[in-house]
Amino acid sequence: MLMVDVVIADNQLLTREGISAVLAPFKDIHVLGYASTADRLDQMIRQSEPRVVIIDHDFDSDFGIEDIKNINARFNFTNVLVLSNNPNRGTIIELIEHGIKNHITKYCQKDELIEAVYATAKGLEYFCEDISKILFGDKQALLTADNMPPLSSRETEIIHLIAKGLTNKDIADKLYLSVHTIKTHRKNIIKKLGFTFKNAAELVMLVGYLNEFFI
Repeated sequence: MLMVDVVIADNQLLTREGISAVLAPFKDIHVLGYASTADRLDQMIRQSEPRVVIIDHDFDSDFGIEDIKNINARFNFTNVLVLSNNPNRGTIIELIEHGIKNHITKYCQKDELIEAVYATAKGLEYFCEDISKILFGDKQALLTADNMPPLSSRETEIIHLIAKGLTNKDIADKLYLSVHTIKTHRKNIIKKLGFTFKNAAELVMLVGYLNEFFI
């Protein structure tokens, strides 16, 4: 059984205790303690080496986006689950681009919090329904079991490679194809899905949906 040690970083007492209460029935999840400042959080991570840090991020929070990035960059044994009161799409994507792919809101369901903690502990990405709606909007409705576009195995493979940050040339070299062929596949993917992506971060999010149907 995977034991999940958790540190909760939030400056609101009721939020900290509320999260603890939701997690309490799960014997394999152990809340090590709380941090209300960035300095205290840094100290707790170094001392306790938690598998998961649940960290509040908001404009009036004691934990800024740079604190979250620093934690993710400095402690490879800890996975970050971001908790937002007023999530901002730009901030979510910025965090994704820095490798932080676990994000929920304070309005999410209890089951989503539990799922998010387990996914984060395993190094898997997780976005609650509210975050998914912010990121995708109506796009999410396109990606259901009933109306998933008929992507080929090659197109799906290319989407995964783009999501990893590979360029057209990188992908062409890896798949032993021409750059022109890769560009053609990308155009076909965009046409089939019915929308474009501004950057690789959005494709990272799409991969989570594609995995459900193609992996």
